[in-house]
Amino acid sequence: MFDELNYIELSGKRYPIKCDLLVLEKIQDAYGSIGKFEEGLITWEPEVDDEGNTQKDADGKPILHGKFPSVKAVNDALVWMASEGEAIAADQEKRKPRAIIRAEIVREVDVPLIDLANKLHDEFYRCFNLKNAVATQNQT
Repeated sequence: MFDELNYIELSGKRYPIKCDLLVLEKIQDAYGSIGKFEEGLITWEPEVDDEGNTQKDADGKPILHGKFPSVKAVNDALVWMASEGEAIAADQEKRKPRAIIRAEIVREVDVPLIDLANKLHDEFYRCFNLKNAVATQNQT
């Protein structure tokens, strides 16, 4: 475990969050594909014309507009990432992890849905980008 944990604060409580291969496996099992899950988590989408082509601005960049995320995807991400973050934190601190109960943590959400979705999407995306600077796979 080489990555530092990120934290999310809900109703004054800090929760460690982590998206890793264990969380990705849950996502894939529940949604069929990681891409389908991400579509539910993101809060923007490209403008398309009547033929389904992405609209672009003068600089050739896609024109985006906001959208509401899937509440199920946000809640699933919150529970799975907080559970994994808690398991890792407990392991690092040599203690027993506390259970993350779906209804309890969801009831503690006191931030706008879009802000929560963006924070969780950032952690989701981090899972694909962050690598240990000192790789151990090839060490003998």
